[in-house]
Amino acid sequence: MKTRVHAIAGAIGLLMILTFWTSTIISEVFGSYEAIAMVKGLILKGMFVLIPAMAIVGASGASLGKGRSDALVSAKMKRMPIIAVNGLLVLVPMAFLLESCASAGNFDTMFYVLQGVELIAGAVNLTLMGLNMRDGIRLSGKGKSKDGVKLTGRDTVAEGTMAFHMSKPDGFTHQPGQWVRVTLPTNGESRVLSIVSAPHEAQLTVATRMTDSAFKRALKDLPDGTEVQIAGPNGSFTLHQDAARPAVLIAGGIGITPFMSMIRNTMQRGSVQKITLFYSNRNPASAAFLGELEELARANPNFELVATMTGLEGDTAAWEGETNLIDRDMLARHLPDLGAPVYYCVGPTPMVAATKEMLEEASIAADQMVFEKFTGY
Repeated sequence: MKTRVHAIAGAIGLLMILTFWTSTIISEVFGSYEAIAMVKGLILKGMFVLIPAMAIVGASGASLGKGRSDALVSAKMKRMPIIAVNGLLVLVPMAFLLESCASAGNFDTMFYVLQGVELIAGAVNLTLMGLNMRDGIRLSGKGKSKDGVKLTGRDTVAEGTMAFHMSKPDGFTHQPGQWVRVTLPTNGESRVLSIVSAPHEAQLTVATRMTDSAFKRALKDLPDGTEVQIAGPNGSFTLHQDAARPAVLIAGGIGITPFMSMIRNTMQRGSVQKITLFYSNRNPASAAFLGELEELARANPNFELVATMTGLEGDTAAWEGETNLIDRDMLARHLPDLGAPVYYCVGPTPMVAATKEMLEEASIAADQMVFEKFTGY
C-alpha cells in the first residue's frame, strides 16, 4: 500500500510540474499578458495540490528507503532532498512572486529574470523526479521483460513456509542475493521473491511465507507444470568480492532466502571466505532451511551458524542454542573482531532498523553495513 501511495503521489507531482512548465512556455510564446497572468494564477492554486503530493512522496519515500542500502534506493534518497529544497526555496516562492507581478501587469525585466529561474528550477525537478520514477520502476521489477517458466515442484521448508522450484529461462544468470518478480497466470497477481537457489543449480527456486494473500493462495494451488512469468533478476544485495574479508549475515525469519543463495554459492565454489550467519526465528519448526544450514556448518569450517529461537516461552528442552534476540553481546561472543566483517541484514523492518542502530552504536562504519528489509509477507 505504501509503495502504491508513493508511486501515485510521485506521478501527480511529476505531472503537475510538467503541466506548470509547459503551460508557462506556451503562454509566454503564444499568449497575451492576460493569458500569462491567468496561467500564473492557476499555477499558484495548483501549489495547494503539488505541495501535499510532494510531502507524501518525501515521507513515503523516506519510510520505504529506511533500512535499505542498495544502489537504486541510495540514488533516490540522494535526489529527494534536492527536489524538496528546490521546490520549497525556489518553485514555491517564484509562484507567489510571478503571480503577484502578473496580476499587477508588471511584465518587466525582473519578471522575466524570475521566470527564467522558475523554468530552470522546474526543469531540474522534472529531471530528478523522472530519474526517481525510472529507478522506482526498476526497483519494482515491473520495467523488465517477462519470461515464461514452468513450475516444477514445491517443498515445505518450515512451518508455514514453502519453496517453489521453476525451470530457468534460456541464458538466465543471477548473482546470489538477487530477486525476481513472479506473476501468476490465474489472477495476474505478482510479487517480488528472493532467489534461494545458487547460480550453478539447474532449477530456479524461491521461497515465501504462506500468508492468506491472493497471490500466496493462488501460488499454492498452482499444479506442477503451470507456466508462470518471471522478470529479473533484479537487486544489488550481493556479497562483497574480497574473500579475505569476513562476512556476517543477520537474518530474521524469511529474510534467510537471499542468504541461502549466497551460502550455497560460496560452499559450491570452495571459497575460503569466513561467513557467520546469525539466524533468528520463533522456534526451530518455523526456521526455514535450518537443517540444511546445520549440515553446511558441520561440513565447512569457514561457515558458522548461530541460530537463535526467541519464542520458546520457557520450553527450551529441544533447543540447545541461543534464545535471545540478536544483539551486540551475541555478536561479540561469536566474532573475534566486531570491526573486521562486512555486515548484511535482511528481515522485517523493525529488526532491520534495530540491527542498524546496534551496529552504529558498535562504531561499525557505514560502508560495512548492507541492509534489505522484507515487507508484505
